Order: sequence, then structure tokens, then C-alpha cells
Amino acid sequence: MDKKRPNLLIVAVDTPNTAIRDVARQQVRQILGKLLGEEELLSSPGQAISVARPGSKTGISVSHEAGLSLVAVNFAGPVGIDLVRPLDSPDWREQIPALAQDYLGQRVAQHLASFPAAEQMRYFAEAWTQHEARLKCLGLGLEEWHPALAERLSACRVEQLTLPGGYIGAVAYR
Repeated sequence: MDKKRPNLLIVAVDTPNTAIRDVARQQVRQILGKLLGEEELLSSPGQAISVARPGSKTGISVSHEAGLSLVAVNFAGPVGIDLVRPLDSPDWREQIPALAQDYLGQRVAQHLASFPAAEQMRYFAEAWTQHEARLKCLGLGLEEWHPALAERLSACRVEQLTLPGGYIGAVAYR
């Protein structure tokens, strides 16, 4: 554990370089078993994994990309983690302004537009993973940006992660 965040664990798991996540999910469950010992976990498709023990404050979040999965455990409350491996393609570059405007807000969209086109994908991925990590931390689904959402998301601390191989990720916690 880290002195700055004593209740937070983040584990990177090398997984098969495929979009099929069955093996990655098995590997993540093994890691969680080692981290949480005898704790029973609850999970269902599309929902965050949680500790079955009533009253547990332990938050769990997982994110997968081909070749890497991230696991975050916050023993003191909610946590969200997100991971992307951006593809720099003309199609994505064309979509960034609209996606940023719709989901990250006008301020972020204007900030992204200030960067050269070649750098926008990386900055967009950083902003996107921070946004998704906060949403996960609060148990919210993806929705278009609005001031009330921004206010709710501000309740989470968010940090960009240093990851290998072109992956970009962020963790949010309370």
C-alpha cells in the first residue's frame, strides 16, 4: 500500500491480447481472492464486483483492455478505475470534438481543441478515463455532461495512472 493512499490498492494484470475477456475475468478473480482472502464476492454482468458482507466499506473496480486489466480495491469506500488503449485513427480524431463536448463538457472540449491534432487522442483518453473512473466510483452509468453531473463527480478524487505500452488509465476514490 502507498503512504499517500493507505487504503487503496491498484493491481495491473497482464492478460491475453484479445477483446474476449473470459480469461482476463478469471485472472482478476484470482487476484481479488488473494487480496481479499475469504471475502465472498458478488458480481453480475454490467455491475461492479462487490463484497457480499453487509456493511463492508470495501469498494472494488475493474477495467479491461486487450492485454491488460486493472483492479482497484479501496478498503475505506467507493473506487472507480478505467483503462483505455487509444487507437490513433482518422475516425477517432474526427469523433473526439463531439465526444468531448457531449460527455466531458465544453471546458474540456475547448481545452482538447487547443492541442495539435496529433496530441488530442492522448489528452482525450486521459480526460475520458478520469471521467469514467469518477462515474464508476459513484456507481453511475455513462450520461451526457451537465452541470449537476459535474457537481456530483467533484466528490471523487481522481489520479492519472502511469501505465506501460500505450495504455492510459485513471483511478477515482472517496
